[in-house]
Amino acid sequence: MAEFNLQPRLDADGSEAGDARELLAPYVDEHEAVTFGDDSTDASERDRVLIPEAYLEIDGVELFAAIYTELQEEPAVVDIGLWGPTAERFPVRVQHYALQQISQPDLYEFHALDGQVTLVIAESKPGAEQVQREVPGAALG
Repeated sequence: MAEFNLQPRLDADGSEAGDARELLAPYVDEHEAVTFGDDSTDASERDRVLIPEAYLEIDGVELFAAIYTELQEEPAVVDIGLWGPTAERFPVRVQHYALQQISQPDLYEFHALDGQVTLVIAESKPGAEQVQREVPGAALG
């Protein structure tokens, strides 16, 4: 188990499942707290988005946020899954203006990514799903 999981979703036009592993390998090589996930999920394609089997297991919120921010800049990445099969914590992207919609903020950890988006980190999947229900859909992400 890892504290966090990160799984890039790639543009299906011109991307292959192996591209994700190549994209993520430098983070694994560079940081001791980052490893490849060992779950045996298969790559799939939905709505022209390739969801590869490769994902990262990351310990530490600062490192998780830094890698997430870097991956967002990659041209082949169209979205990034923040939950995975081995995650112990569950972040949700929330626009700053909607943070007041969270009814029990003491249950969560908050980590600002930039001047507009904060990661609201739950200790359980139901806690993260609660945030998703309370925050308007337009403010997620």
